[in-house]
Amino acid sequence: MQRILLCLLFILPGYAAKFPGFVSFAVVDTFTGKVQRIFLEPDQTRFDEQKLFKIKIGSIEADDEVPSIAWVDVEIYYNPSKTDVPICVQRGKLCTTHIYRMANERYLIGFCILPYVDEDAYPE
Repeated sequence: MQRILLCLLFILPGYAAKFPGFVSFAVVDTFTGKVQRIFLEPDQTRFDEQKLFKIKIGSIEADDEVPSIAWVDVEIYYNPSKTDVPICVQRGKLCTTHIYRMANERYLIGFCILPYVDEDAYPE
């Protein structure tokens, strides 16, 4: 599926602003030190293992000046317990080079980027 998408990006130059790599969302629990990584895909909704975070991804775009940086349009909802109502803690674009601290100071949010280069996709 991902190779098909990358081929479409190569064929259709109008979609060249898409980020040419894989982005994962990293949630660090500063109390326990546990790190969870969640793979992000545009127009998808993801959850962490404990269902504390609901992440809605709108788009992942490459930066105009630095192509190795991505801007992730995301909505992050935090659910402290099963009886609570999820709280929106982030809505908008986040830069993948920064680390973000949530308001309760227990969780840090960051990103992991894995550039993807398919040698078969580029003509010689």
